[in-house]
Amino acid sequence: MFTILTVLTALISIMFVVSVASTIAALRHESEEMKKVDGKHSWF
Repeated sequence: MFTILTVLTALISIMFVVSVASTIAALRHESEEMKKVDGKHSWF
């Protein structure tokens, strides 16, 4: 029983870390795209 709980906890924590990492990667990708767009269309 304890091993099952340990494995479930490990899986949940791994999923949490992966989701946080993918969110950070997506935000970085978005900010890079925004910088490119701002550079191309700089009207001011």
